[in-house]
Amino acid sequence: MGIVCVGAAHNDRIARCQAEFVRRASNPVTVTSSHGGVARNVALNLARLGQRVKLVSVLGADKQGEAIAEELAAAGIDLVDVEHIAARTTASYTAVLDTEGELLCGLADADIYDLLDAARLKALAPRLTTWPLWAIDANLPEAGIGALATAAPDGVHLAALAVSPAKAPRLASHLSRFEMLFANRAEAAALLEERVETAAEALAAGDTLRALGPKLVFVTLGEEGVAVATQEACEIYPAPACAVVNVNGAGDAFAAGVMAAHLAGASLAPAVEHGLAAASLTASAPDTCSAELSALV
Repeated sequence: MGIVCVGAAHNDRIARCQAEFVRRASNPVTVTSSHGGVARNVALNLARLGQRVKLVSVLGADKQGEAIAEELAAAGIDLVDVEHIAARTTASYTAVLDTEGELLCGLADADIYDLLDAARLKALAPRLTTWPLWAIDANLPEAGIGALATAAPDGVHLAALAVSPAKAPRLASHLSRFEMLFANRAEAAALLEERVETAAEALAAGDTLRALGPKLVFVTLGEEGVAVATQEACEIYPAPACAVVNVNGAGDAFAAGVMAAHLAGASLAPAVEHGLAAASLTASAPDTCSAELSALV
């Protein structure tokens, strides 16, 4: 049993506005730093939820990469297939939040992930076949996503993590091979090239995306909850109330909660509730991964 997370692990800088954001002007902010990256966040959350986890990623041969690896190793995550690349710097992500903790914009310096290409991942895939669930994030180049999706043997489940509107379209031509898709409304809109703003539009988008292959599609809606599409039904699961501090990482916590429950054999509704509880706890914490997350969530 266990889950392989393939994709990003990098440095996060969170700049939170102290007053209402003003475009094209200097805005006073409070800046905090931590580690992030979708695959890293999901992996760390899974480890805190009691799962056996492996991370596949690339880091720079620098102090930032060493610090990320040390943190994840301390959490018990298998890092055998995390490579430190000489003469490259570890990727970084800067999020600008409004006074309520909602994302205004995100800035990603993530070219290093282009090294997770088809050749590298095709060669790696045979070592992953004993892991029953692979969670693949769209920081990978499209050819790398395709190589993993093609190499997954029967019996291995695939989950797609859409990452961002800019990168989500990399998943489009491979969705037929995935069992689960996790996206927020902006990422779903980018995949479909259509508007996805209201809950009703999220339900329709989830159903359309499900028809492209995944058995389960989750379109997260922040404080409104999540739109879930299956072959049988499309419905909204409301989010538990929480005092939002930082939404960065909440979607990753949701995905981790759902996958952990799924791997443990939970049916859909309890798995979604597990994911929403993890997301709520994360959104109410300052870091991208809440230290309070545990197998009890």
